Amino acid sequence: MITARSLVIAGLGCCLSFVAPATTAHAQSIFERALDRAERSVERRAERRLSASVEAALDRVENGVVCAVTDQNCIDEARNEGRPVVLQDEDGELVEVRETAQDAGNAAAAPGEGVWANYDFVPGDRILFYEDFSSERTGRFPRRLEFLGGMMDVVEWEGRRLLQSTDQASVFRVSLGETLPERFTIEFDAYISGTTTSARIGIFTTEVERPGSWRFYEGAFFALGRRDAGVQGPIESTRARTDYRDRLTPIRIAVDGNYATMYVEEERVANIPNMQLVRNDFLTFVLGGRSEQPSYIGNLRIAAGGLELYDRLMADGRVSTQGIYFDTGSATIRPESTGTLSEIGWTLEQNPGLRVRIEGHTDSVGDAQANLRLSEQRARAVMDYLVSGYGIAAERLEFIGRGEEAPVADNATAEGRQANRRVELVRL
Repeated sequence: MITARSLVIAGLGCCLSFVAPATTAHAQSIFERALDRAERSVERRAERRLSASVEAALDRVENGVVCAVTDQNCIDEARNEGRPVVLQDEDGELVEVRETAQDAGNAAAAPGEGVWANYDFVPGDRILFYEDFSSERTGRFPRRLEFLGGMMDVVEWEGRRLLQSTDQASVFRVSLGETLPERFTIEFDAYISGTTTSARIGIFTTEVERPGSWRFYEGAFFALGRRDAGVQGPIESTRARTDYRDRLTPIRIAVDGNYATMYVEEERVANIPNMQLVRNDFLTFVLGGRSEQPSYIGNLRIAAGGLELYDRLMADGRVSTQGIYFDTGSATIRPESTGTLSEIGWTLEQNPGLRVRIEGHTDSVGDAQANLRLSEQRARAVMDYLVSGYGIAAERLEFIGRGEEAPVADNATAEGRQANRRVELVRL
């Protein structure tokens, strides 16, 4: 009798791919997981027809759930179960893959509550560089980065793509097209192994002549290691932290003049007022790892800051914010939004005569009408949060969803789509 499993075994040689950072000791468990995924793929094809893009996404994630981008009940149920969500549009085509168990844990908190109470990171509002490696071929070095040495390639992990380093001093440069401004932010996801001293990530604003020996570097730089994270150099500001090892963790850096802060998830690990950064039109990244214990980086976003919120509203009448995050396909505000929401709430509190309209905007991915509805729901959610969380009178606020109708950048580029996914404040 021919079963789904026998069909899978027959064709498994062409289907195995990288699914998670692992050592060779875990080879058998990786094989079993790949076998299970492939078997489920056969069963799915027998049950219903899925588009090629959705089918491919399901094959890349573990225990994924397919939801329509507008089906919030489906999304919430999968998130509560800690399962990845594969979102599809009305035509059945892939929109996005999100919501791993780690995402679900973060989303359980509310902005400004619990560990997020003192979180004050506000990302820059003008995108200088964005890369999530989704358009890159696995096994290749990314086309938009400048290779400076080491051993790096793009790999698949839980439905996303990451840049992997298997050398103790892999180096690449990000060209920005302009000199770093006085205010800028850097965001990325990092994976640091807890079992090798080579596992580390460094971010420099200059060239690094001896990337394998950071202690000889004369300037200040940002660093992640197995035991601590923060700013290193002539003046240091670091915090001992090991709980981010062996898992993908969001890292955020904010620079205002010579004042620099760095965050691992919600915790500030560096707070230094005199970093004395040299500014160039590039950033240099050093990734340390080994073949059996690589380091990874993904979802890299570099943005320029601007004037304070109130000054920008007074000068331009409109401010674009990039720091309000929502669950995928949802109007539920994520806790990482705390810093930006606090800045908006504080500005409204300090200026009682200020009235604003909150506008939700999306990129052009997915159905236009669904995007319009979702953008309106998100704008309303921000307004409700300001009213309930900061006591701002509802009469001072308006909200509207504009979907994809007012792009500020080209949706054909990663930077453009990132810039178009935004919440704007308009002075009334």
